[in-house]
Amino acid sequence: MKIIPPLALLFSLAALAISLIRQPEPSLEKSSPSTARLETRIRSLENELAQLANATRQPVNEFQDPLTNQSDSNLPLDPKDSAPTKLEQQLSDLGVLEHFRKQKAKLAEARSIVLDSERDQWERVKTLSSLKEGGEIDDKIVSSMMPLWTASLEDPKGGYLRWQLLENLRGTTNGEFRTNILEWIGEEESSKMRGQALETLAPMASDPNVTEWLKYLAENDSEPRIQERALGILGNNNEGK
Repeated sequence: MKIIPPLALLFSLAALAISLIRQPEPSLEKSSPSTARLETRIRSLENELAQLANATRQPVNEFQDPLTNQSDSNLPLDPKDSAPTKLEQQLSDLGVLEHFRKQKAKLAEARSIVLDSERDQWERVKTLSSLKEGGEIDDKIVSSMMPLWTASLEDPKGGYLRWQLLENLRGTTNGEFRTNILEWIGEEESSKMRGQALETLAPMASDPNVTEWLKYLAENDSEPRIQERALGILGNNNEGK
């Protein structure tokens, strides 16, 4: 069985805790005992991990010859060498390892769907949310969505598609996407849609073209809340410089 490094175990435990927090809260009568037991086991694993980390930081004896017993292969294994295996088994019992295996498979499937131009456009766009939650949005994914963005501009009912793209691709600084937003937003009549676009442009505020457009919105947009938000983004960008 492959031994998991202590740091990886720590990340696994953190992810498990997050997944527990995200799960819908069931009725107290049915779930409290099992939840309490699970939390107790997680704390136990955290304590073992901390002890393991401390065991690997033993002080060095400055009077000991560093070459002594260096090649002695007959010495028994240190008990702590088997600790990661024990932790791995406990994590497996809790379902942590299986959870990450399934999550990885789901993200791979979602990526395949999004990148498949032969699939229905709505299926591809809706699947974006899974990649966003998994932190798997990259330039290749964004670029694959740009033909859908262009098509939405030619469709009288394309507003919902654009909204979903702005929502699920938020956080990217992809240049092609930025250019498409800037070329379109000036003609957008809906203040809600402009506000959505504003949030998607926020991570790109350091780009000169985005900065210029934010200044324009701050001074000229017909919606006061859009003006205020544009000023806020500009202020945050200036503080970050």
